[in-house]
Amino acid sequence: MKQQQNHDTFWDIEAASERLSAIWDVELVQSGAGPLRLDFRQTTLGGCAVYECRTNVELIASGARSEQYVTISPITNECAASRFRGKELKPDRLLLMEPGGEVFQQFASGHRQLAVSIPVDLLRRVATAEFLPEEKVDDFLAWRNLVPNENKLKRLRRTLADILRAENSPLVRPDADVLLTECILGVLLDGETRDAKVAPHQARRRIISKTLELIHAYPHQSPSILELCVASGASRRTLFYAFDELLGLSPNAYIKKFRLGEARRTIIRNREQRCVQRVARSLGFTHEGQFSIDYSSAFGETPSETRRRFLSLDDRIEGNE
Repeated sequence: MKQQQNHDTFWDIEAASERLSAIWDVELVQSGAGPLRLDFRQTTLGGCAVYECRTNVELIASGARSEQYVTISPITNECAASRFRGKELKPDRLLLMEPGGEVFQQFASGHRQLAVSIPVDLLRRVATAEFLPEEKVDDFLAWRNLVPNENKLKRLRRTLADILRAENSPLVRPDADVLLTECILGVLLDGETRDAKVAPHQARRRIISKTLELIHAYPHQSPSILELCVASGASRRTLFYAFDELLGLSPNAYIKKFRLGEARRTIIRNREQRCVQRVARSLGFTHEGQFSIDYSSAFGETPSETRRRFLSLDDRIEGNE
């Protein structure tokens, strides 16, 4: 999925208000003295928008958020001096802003804030398939301050920053907005589903059967966790628990090993041809170098060495006949 990027710098409040009003129904007022510089950077991934706002003077924003988006912002020391709806923002927390909610935010001088907006329909689809019962999603969408796992929060901040810089982002793929939504929900819901009941052993066997049926039917693709949850009717937690118990691997680790095995079998079947690059591409391995590294790690030889070894074996067999 191609990332679409915009970066604007505003030197007067009128231009900034006009530009940002195309995104939110929010009025900006400069409350601090001095010349303004407001930097706004935005990247879109499918239906999701990741953005960063910096200001050198105090500002006030008032209005309402879009009904179509949920917005999540990791709070750092660079924006902790600001206030949202009269409450001071505290570092190392996540601010979840509900769709259509009121905006009353005071920006301190030197404010810098990251945020991501996710379409409500997408968040609801991922949440109900992987994390929450459908009846709990509306309660989850209420505005609140969350105290997430510290390491998960750091990874989320790095992910959002990488997306904005278009550097080292793991999300440049067709389902990037789904992956980003999964990442954010994993942070938001940390600890909230720990007490959920895990499916009994018989149900876990059924879950594995359903998911393996999907994985094995499409070796040239990597089904997403969302697709596996939908196919099996399992929550994300139950899916991972079932894979760990019955297969000893996470779903993604199993998919990778299965596809590498399929690549090996295909190379052996087509060893009379120079087939390694074609096999890698046909099975969705887009980076040949990484494919070779992963293959070597899995089988102790490169794809080309596998091909040559089986060709050599054919020659010896023919020589003995």
